[in-house]
Amino acid sequence: MAILCRMLRRALLIFALCACPFGTRHPALGTVQAQAPHTFAPLRGAGGAGAAPQAPSPTVVDSPNVKVLTGLFAQQFQEEMNLIVQGLGVTCNTCHARGNFASEEKPEKLKARQMLEMTKALNTQYFPDYKPKEGESVLGRVTCYTCHKGETTPKNTVGH
Repeated sequence: MAILCRMLRRALLIFALCACPFGTRHPALGTVQAQAPHTFAPLRGAGGAGAAPQAPSPTVVDSPNVKVLTGLFAQQFQEEMNLIVQGLGVTCNTCHARGNFASEEKPEKLKARQMLEMTKALNTQYFPDYKPKEGESVLGRVTCYTCHKGETTPKNTVGH
């Protein structure tokens, strides 16, 4: 019985760590759609030996407000946003309205989208075969940091 209790506690812990605390709506990411539902293998045998819980499938960010960084899993999306913050030396509130990440009220958000489109175009044109390594920007070789170096104004301007 003790083994069964430990297994159930472990399964609940794994589920709690993997489950989105916002259900299927996340205030910053919009709708987060699971590729497959969370499932756990049934326990086997009377001796308490059971199958390990199945890991949940990654979720894809799917929101009408996500217009440039589309098709990313939720973790990739968050990591990319963190790289943008680091590359520009800003906070989330620079582009996003406090408490309402989906809001379109800040002009900085539009400018950020334009800059991301430019970055994607540069990477598509000049580095089409580049595959980012773990921890690198999914945008490609050219990122916000390439020009901004942690500042809101680009460090290297062409022709100056």
